[in-house]
Formats: sequence, structure tokens, C-alpha cells
Amino acid sequence: MSKLTTKVVSQRRDQFLASWREYASAATFAGVSLEQFETESKKPLEVRGRMMAVRTQLGGMKLERDKVDESHSEMLTAIANGIRADPAHGPDSPLYRSLGFIPKSERKRPRGRAAKAAKPATPPEGDADAA
Repeated sequence: MSKLTTKVVSQRRDQFLASWREYASAATFAGVSLEQFETESKKPLEVRGRMMAVRTQLGGMKLERDKVDESHSEMLTAIANGIRADPAHGPDSPLYRSLGFIPKSERKRPRGRAAKAAKPATPPEGDADAA
């Protein structure tokens, strides 16, 4: 038997219920009555409903997480700046280095680059009066 998608299973459920009600509402198949089938077939719908609610909550929680992360990032920056400004520690301390920053004494000076000679502008081809 091939795998059935959620959409197909829901359609088949509705088809089974409609056909069973129409043609054999009093019959029992595989030990299951129509009423039992209706009760059991509601369970997947309830689970899907709960899943949708959780997806909605997750979307809200992601937004909340992003806001909290942004606030926390600002706090980390403020603390790093405080360590840099603290006379007992500063930007050349083991604490500053342990936080993943490059201490002042280990920084390399930027190397200067030779300026490139500018090329003279070439006049556009064609007659200047034609424009």
C-alpha cells in the first residue's frame, strides 16, 4: 500500500463516513461500528488541532527569543565595554582576552597601502558636438 498524505487521509475519512452512513449505517466491519469509527476518526483531527496550536505558540516563542537575545547581546556589549574601561582590568588584561577579544598589546598595526596612480580620463569617442 502506498503512503497516504494527510490531505488524502482526511479525504478518505470523509468518504468512508459518507458512504458508510449512506449504504450500511447499521453494519459492522472488522469489528468496528459506524459510531466507533466516527469516534476514532476524530482523534487524528484533535491531534492536528493541538499541533497547530503548538506551531502558533512556537512562532510567538521565536519572536520572544529573538527579543531576549537582542537585549542580552546589548548587555554583553555593555559589560565588555565596562571591562575595557575598568582601570583594574582594561583592554590589555587576561580577563579581556579570555572573553575572546584581542588585547591591545597583541593588536597589529594596520599596514599602509601604496596609493595607486590615477589613470587620466579618456574622452568619449565620437564628436562632442553631436550630443
